[in-house]
Parts: sequence; structure tokens; C-alpha cells
Amino acid sequence: TATGAVAGFATAQHQAMRRLQHLLDSVARQEPKLHWMIGDRDDGSTVLVTDLAGGWIPPHVQIPVGVALLAPERRSGPLATMLGPTTLTASHSPGQYIPPADDHEPVPMSIGARRTADVEDLGWELSRATKWRDGLPRLAHTLAKAASSGSGYLESEIELLREHLQATTKRVLGEYPDKVDAATVGNWQLLASIDSLTRNERICANYHLAWFQALSLPLKGEARR
Repeated sequence: TATGAVAGFATAQHQAMRRLQHLLDSVARQEPKLHWMIGDRDDGSTVLVTDLAGGWIPPHVQIPVGVALLAPERRSGPLATMLGPTTLTASHSPGQYIPPADDHEPVPMSIGARRTADVEDLGWELSRATKWRDGLPRLAHTLAKAASSGSGYLESEIELLREHLQATTKRVLGEYPDKVDAATVGNWQLLASIDSLTRNERICANYHLAWFQALSLPLKGEARR
């Protein structure tokens, strides 16, 4: 009986590890330049983290169904510390081998994991954050107001916005992990929020702006500069 119990436990652990690795590979395959870690917690939840900007997940990375993300908050330290207590983990480092997607069943994705506490008056906050923001094109503020109010905008404007978004993405990932400029990451989050609104993905728009606020706005008692 004892031998059977041990074998059963080992089999369950092996299956759980395969599941975690499969989920992690589906994420790392989308952005292999980042460090990633995924883990199962005692409460049964599965949490995904990266060390970019304290756990913020870039907009081009889709999240597997059933995987949770960290709430917007200033944090630092090793991935394991950010992830917290877990029963099992898997990790990815840049340059690590990732098996081809064709070798496994496709992983269903969802934007639901990006659901976080609502930013009060999202449109107004996004418009305020993009006004006179260093490093952002004037177009960003114009589209932030248009997208949040429901007024019209040109397809050519959307294309230009996404060019800026891609350029910012390339810049940050090119500097990672040695030198990541916080202001540029903030611009990336703002551009991602605007782009999400133009796609009618309000959950994602709220997620990116909430992270921008968590990382960019002064803490209570912290003097403004």
C-alpha cells in the first residue's frame, strides 16, 4: 500500500509538472527574451510572474486560461520571492530551449487574467497621464481622448500608434535585463492601454493603466518631484 501511495504521488507530481511546463512554454514562446516563472500555490491557483516592471505582463503576451497574474504593485527581488509560497514551479530564462508548439496540444488563452481593480474614470486618467508625457507622441493623447470618449479616429492614426508601441517594445526588450528605463516602460504601458481601448478590450486597458499608476504615481507620503 505504501509503495502504491508513493508511486501515485510521484505520478501526480510528474503530471502537475508537465502541466506547469506546458503552460510556461506557451508564454515563453511568445516572449522568450524575458525571465518567467510559474507556480502552483496551496490554494490551487496557478500564478505567472516575470521580473519586468515588478510583474507587469506586456500586451503582446497572451495568458493561458486558468492562470493568475500579480496585482499591480511596486515590487522587486528574485522571481521566486515575487511568486510567493508554492508547491511546484517551473521557470524560463532567455536563451533556454522551448519545444515547438506543434509538439503539444494548443493552450487556450484569455484576457480574464488581466482583470484587476478598476481605475476610477479610466478615460480621464488615461488622458491626463498622456498629456505632455515625455517620450510619447502627441498622437497618444489625441487617441486616448478619442478612444475613451467613443469619438472617431482614423485607421492611419491607429497604425501610427501601433508603430510607436512596437518601437517602445523593441527598445525595452533590447535593454532588458541590464538596463530597463522605468519612464520608457511607463510609456509602453500607456501606449498599451490606448491600443487596448481602440480594440474595445477595456479589461486590458484598465490592467495596463493600473500598472502605470502603481509604478509611476508617488506613494502616500512620498514627495512629488
